[in-house]
Amino acid sequence: MKKLTLAISAIAAAFGAASAQADVSVSGSGSAAYIAPAGSGDSKLNVGQFVSFGLSTTTASGMTITGGMGLSNTITTNAGQGVSGGQTLSFATGGATITIGDVTGNDTPGSVGGVVGGQVGDNGGLNSNVGSGFVDDDGLGIAFSTAVGSSTLNLTYVANDDTDTLGAINAASSNAMTAASMTVPMGAYTISAGLADSDTGESSSGASVSTAIGGGTLVVGYSQQTLKTAEKSTAASYALSSTNGSSTTYTTTAATNGDLDVDGDTTVMGATYTMSLDADTTIAVGIQNKKDADSDSHSQFDASVSRALGGGASVFLDIRNLSGDASQDGSAVAVGTSVSF
Repeated sequence: MKKLTLAISAIAAAFGAASAQADVSVSGSGSAAYIAPAGSGDSKLNVGQFVSFGLSTTTASGMTITGGMGLSNTITTNAGQGVSGGQTLSFATGGATITIGDVTGNDTPGSVGGVVGGQVGDNGGLNSNVGSGFVDDDGLGIAFSTAVGSSTLNLTYVANDDTDTLGAINAASSNAMTAASMTVPMGAYTISAGLADSDTGESSSGASVSTAIGGGTLVVGYSQQTLKTAEKSTAASYALSSTNGSSTTYTTTAATNGDLDVDGDTTVMGATYTMSLDADTTIAVGIQNKKDADSDSHSQFDASVSRALGGGASVFLDIRNLSGDASQDGSAVAVGTSVSF
């Protein structure tokens, strides 16, 4: 990352704050890959880039305020240029950080098992029939993080899941969500536990444990999510006209998540193991078993190898295999390069 320090006293003076200074950091990343997707789909070439502008300043009292925006050509959509960020401000002081704006609550705490990047995870063509996660886990709200001794506490409150930067708090047409998590070191182990609850009636809880073993890091996790089918659908309307000019409007419910047909629990059990073979080479494997209230289940296996080339560049090989109840199972592979500028 190249960091640019800009003295903006002239600009600040126009707003009556001639002594103000700010830091603007500019960083970027890129990825190019060859992808062999699951099934009979054509092989793909894919490239994407991202530029991030980080903004920060420190007040006279020592509070650090940060924000940022980004420009991207996403790897998930052809020529998907767009602007991201600019929807939060963070305030850090005394070991605590408060973020206001478009915040996301963790609705799958304890869910582990994925180690591949987006070139396989997003573009590999795999599609499970197992439903998981809340219908919506982000929106306008506030997030709080602080150290409690050697532990870390995180709290997130989404006050309006229909808006990102401007909206009513607890509006009747929207839903609120609360999520909390705690990470606690206990000797050779680190334990993370969390829970989440939504006005939709959906809830979740879970935990993971990580430890150093055999020269690498092992993480084992379990998550349970209580989900509602009503929250996985959307209303659609259509009108029928009669010969005399009158019409009647009918409303139907169209499923937006065909992975869930009944209310109930989804359980996720998984583990990952990450190990450095040398200073430049890292391998990671992950397994995950997931089952929902429909009794649909899948088993997922991930493997990833990456090697640093220096200068922020690395090459990678990612593999994911999905078996069980899936509209598209099988294996997907991606090989390519990623670069940090």
